[in-house]
Amino acid sequence: MATPKDARDLSRRSFLKGVVGGAALLALGPWRFASAQGGSPRDLIVVSNNGGPSVTLIDPASLEALATLPLAGAFSFPATRWDPERDLIWSGFAESGSVDAFRLSTGRRVAHVATGSKQNYTELTPDGEALLVAARGRDRLLRVDAEPASATFGTVLAKLDLAPGSQPCDVTVRKAGDYAYLPDRGRDTLTTVDVGALRVASRLQLERRAGGGPLEPYMATVSPTGNVLFVENAVVSGGSPTGSESIFDLADPAHPREVARLSTGDGLGRMPLTSEITPDGRFGMVICRESDEVSVIDTQALKVVATVPFPSGSHPVAGTFLYGGDAGSTMFVPLPGRDAVAAIDVPGFRVRKLIPVGPRPVGAVFLKAPLPERPRARAELGAALADGRAFPEGCPDPCCGPV
Repeated sequence: MATPKDARDLSRRSFLKGVVGGAALLALGPWRFASAQGGSPRDLIVVSNNGGPSVTLIDPASLEALATLPLAGAFSFPATRWDPERDLIWSGFAESGSVDAFRLSTGRRVAHVATGSKQNYTELTPDGEALLVAARGRDRLLRVDAEPASATFGTVLAKLDLAPGSQPCDVTVRKAGDYAYLPDRGRDTLTTVDVGALRVASRLQLERRAGGGPLEPYMATVSPTGNVLFVENAVVSGGSPTGSESIFDLADPAHPREVARLSTGDGLGRMPLTSEITPDGRFGMVICRESDEVSVIDTQALKVVATVPFPSGSHPVAGTFLYGGDAGSTMFVPLPGRDAVAAIDVPGFRVRKLIPVGPRPVGAVFLKAPLPERPRARAELGAALADGRAFPEGCPDPCCGPV
């Protein structure tokens, strides 16, 4: 693996320094949390390591890895954004055929929801009471009881059948809780769902431009401010596999309107995989796996205004912000090819630090939780940070496409 270039401000020396300082605590079984002795929840970035499976807890203030703990499963695109103060992480990991809930305080799975689909994508409603699941293989949207105190916790409460062949690859919900958006990879459509009624509010056919090839929209993120929606497309019109980014205005949230479509010719990185939007709604941070970078889009100017490069072979997959406090000042991006998480300064748009974590980190979420009380063993982190590791061919999530 080539040594990262000096132009990226990330030298081999800095990688090796990260490895030397990258030891963290690894618990070998269920653990007790400090809250049992009166400890208080704190802001944490929880990173899912697919090579464990395990989670690494990062202090977002010091940008230090605090502990790595085993978890009953891994997650790539989990549902916690609108409800980070519970001790739960919901996710439908690739090929699982289910959606699972994991309790961070014990590392155990506490809910298992069979969906009839091998690929499932999740989002919590802002009140935290329901989980919406886009079951790609069934062309269906499910509503699952996500309230732990409920007698029906973890069961499917309602189903919405979508257009045959839709193959919804994601679901994202407005903070107002009124509408959800599903990119339909199989039909080149964007479906808007009335969350309260669980019915289709509109279905927009995306325009196939020069060349007439499919777009294959497959991931989506609605702004925390609720006025803009980002959708990643697997290909560009004409068959180019480099991908593109569609931006929708949500002035009428029931009827999104595409106002821009950006591709490599506009400065976008190759193969946009997913995106996060800053809590103030100003910038869209598009994670581009094939070019190892984040493309920064100004949501007002509707153009790429900055690029945040990662070391070659980083293979970024997902990312997260904090919500609350100085939430928008740092974005956290797992780099599975480097066994590290990149902490990106916003709005400086540069990598502030590479944080060594467990093997092949593929997901990250913000949670408020207490720290573990007594981890019982040690393990070195960031083993691939210096030279990178060979990453398996294809994305760890089939909905991402052949990247």
